[in-house]
Amino acid sequence: MTPSHSLQRAQALSLLLGRYISGEIAEAQLADVTELLDETDASADERAAFARFYLDALSADGEVKMPKTDELSDFLNIARA
Repeated sequence: MTPSHSLQRAQALSLLLGRYISGEIAEAQLADVTELLDETDASADERAAFARFYLDALSADGEVKMPKTDELSDFLNIARA
């Protein structure tokens, strides 16, 4: 993993946490994200990608409907193929 790749991952996760701390993301929203990722076998890079996706979706719509665990697992399997 290159240093810039590691930095990008840290930035996405830090931004998610920062938005939670500042009150822009509710505790329930952060819990939904962390629980979903904990229930899948997502790699660190995939977790960061989902964090970036989640933040982008929140910016666009203000609310994001979370996928079910099996839906995210299926998507990850397709992306890995």
